[in-house]
Amino acid sequence: MSLLAQITDESRARGLEFVVIGALAVNVHGLIRDTADLDLLVQQEKREAWLKLLAEFQYTVASERPAFCQLDPPAKGAWPVDLMFVREPTFRQMFTAALEVEMFDCKVRVPCIDHLIALKLHALKHGPASRFMKDYLDVEGLLRVNKLDPRQPRIRELFLKYGTSELYGKICRSINP
Repeated sequence: MSLLAQITDESRARGLEFVVIGALAVNVHGLIRDTADLDLLVQQEKREAWLKLLAEFQYTVASERPAFCQLDPPAKGAWPVDLMFVREPTFRQMFTAALEVEMFDCKVRVPCIDHLIALKLHALKHGPASRFMKDYLDVEGLLRVNKLDPRQPRIRELFLKYGTSELYGKICRSINP
């Protein structure tokens, strides 16, 4: 049984919900890229329950911040797990709009394209400079493969709310639909 299937089964038994984010979600939306970890969006209010569940799988906290936690796997070669914590209203909105997909022999939810782009824009605005190019290329690629014109009002609003006007201008110059 895959790690994702184990987490899915155990989290459901405990009433814990999640949305798969990161590269696995990017892949679902048509932009294929490699990954070596499992990124989950979870409720901030359930932080301790999530850390307890993953500790039972022998995961240890490697790095922790208020909105993010990186966990090291119990064995070499196993996937690390990253948890992104959001408050219940934000989580509920994203969970409700998420797509249900089959992944690693289980049904999970991934963000709708708008929410995934918003997450990537938020990472670009607030994340470390070392990740900038990866997240920028994800946004650009997601727009291209999903044939989304950045000049559409809803896409522009995403950039201005979660990213920056500078990012918006850069994307508009790089994508010529």
